[in-house]
Amino acid sequence: MSDGADQALAIANLKARYCRAADTAAEDVVVARAMFADIFTADFVGDYGYGLLHGPAAITDFLCDAIAGGSVWMIHMLHSPRIDIDGDSATGEWVVTAQSRRRETGEISLVLGRYADVFQHGEDGWRIARITFSRPV
Repeated sequence: MSDGADQALAIANLKARYCRAADTAAEDVVVARAMFADIFTADFVGDYGYGLLHGPAAITDFLCDAIAGGSVWMIHMLHSPRIDIDGDSATGEWVVTAQSRRRETGEISLVLGRYADVFQHGEDGWRIARITFSRPV
């Protein structure tokens, strides 16, 4: 691995790829599924407030079907990143704003929240091992 700044940038870029894949799912689910293929660890766990998701297939299905499936378009915007690296593992937190146009109603939907993530570094680089998404109360 290289220095901490390079590793933090690699993690930030990985999270940006996750957001881009989620946005793409509203328009082209086949392309989005391919984009998600190298983002998650094999033992990934996701908590979006609807029960835990285990493994890359579960999170990909959730994002492509449940989240993006009802949208004509979607855009995630990440803010205020904090990344802490400890060897081959890291944590990251982001504020997220996501907007979408709902397929059935045409309404614009706005979601505000926070991501708290865990990352693992392996032979293929950084991968997301855990995502916890929470909304403000």
